[in-house]
Amino acid sequence: MMIQEDQIRWRRATILAAALALLMPAGPLPLRAAEVSLTSVNILVTDAETGQPIYQAHLTLQFEEQGRKVHITPKIISYSAKTNAQGRYRFVDIPKGTIHVMVTAERHQSANKEFQVDRDNPLFEVKLRKPQDQI
Repeated sequence: MMIQEDQIRWRRATILAAALALLMPAGPLPLRAAEVSLTSVNILVTDAETGQPIYQAHLTLQFEEQGRKVHITPKIISYSAKTNAQGRYRFVDIPKGTIHVMVTAERHQSANKEFQVDRDNPLFEVKLRKPQDQI
């Protein structure tokens, strides 16, 4: 009796494995990352009056996740960083397309910019103004 139960279990497992094998695609699954063209995006933050770089400006870069179905609400990906002494920061692995950059810095007005990334390693400059005097 024990031998028959083991044979039945083995047959069921074999049938289940065969059914799963039939449901699997014949080739490797395409990688989503391979479908999206990624690049680096360089941001330069300067003072609008003097043209001097702004050190430690806070950057937030946002974009919609690529490769999602149209009827699904887009997922927003967000990265934050601070500029170096030359007023620069390099974001890596950013998909080509529209990006939104928000910049804040001490003693400067905030800025929100939209850029189109349509080539590799673009440099986008954001010029920040001094705050306006209060009346």
